[in-house]
Amino acid sequence: MSEIRGILPGRDSISPNRHRDISNPEELTDFIARLREIGGRPVGIKIAVGGWRFINDLSDTVLRRGIEFAPDFITVDGGEGGSGASPQALSDHMSLSIREGLPRVVDGLIEAGLKERVKVVAGGKMVTAANAAWALCVGADFVTTAHGFMFALGCIQALRCHTNSCPTGVTTHNRRLQRGLVVEEKYLRVANYAVNMSKEIDMIAHSCGCVHARDFRRDHVRVVQPGGESIVFNRIHPYPQQRGAALDVVRAVS
Repeated sequence: MSEIRGILPGRDSISPNRHRDISNPEELTDFIARLREIGGRPVGIKIAVGGWRFINDLSDTVLRRGIEFAPDFITVDGGEGGSGASPQALSDHMSLSIREGLPRVVDGLIEAGLKERVKVVAGGKMVTAANAAWALCVGADFVTTAHGFMFALGCIQALRCHTNSCPTGVTTHNRRLQRGLVVEEKYLRVANYAVNMSKEIDMIAHSCGCVHARDFRRDHVRVVQPGGESIVFNRIHPYPQQRGAALDVVRAVS
């Protein structure tokens, strides 16, 4: 691994906190358009949200430069994320929770009139069907989970991902420890997790009176308040109106 990465043995392999070719929304949209032109495939970004500024700046840049500079999707991760190899300070204290970050991204895209163009993918420990259904209600188009599949594979969160000593054999090159990952057994558990996750999301949708999970809306969610009573999610995060400038751009494009 040291040879593959070009790092001397014993030296830390530290990921940079930003891409060296991207330092602002203009450079990001340039990079997205260039990759899409080269590869001919959808190109998106993955972000951990810290506030309103990024999504608003990105939306304004796309509206100013043209819809062809928009990412095809945005994957929103929450502060709940982070692998066992993440620095503890980052995984514990950086980024908003998915409960706050996802609505902000969706609302920012709605305000800019870009929600139909830019698909939103929700991450951030979407392990259960209930969490996934919540994300779809808020406005996500897709839901992704790493933790769920890792648990199905046998991960026990030993937090040894970076030490080559994972006791369940998931993240290790140690031949002896790798024997703990029995592929013939674990692939069935992973498949069952995926199938039952989808089945339970549909079951929740049907219990809300929806024909399909794509029909979820924010008024299908209620948030329990400190006093024990609940209020509909749409009262906390109502659907925003499109901004005037965004409406003009959307009309021009359509």
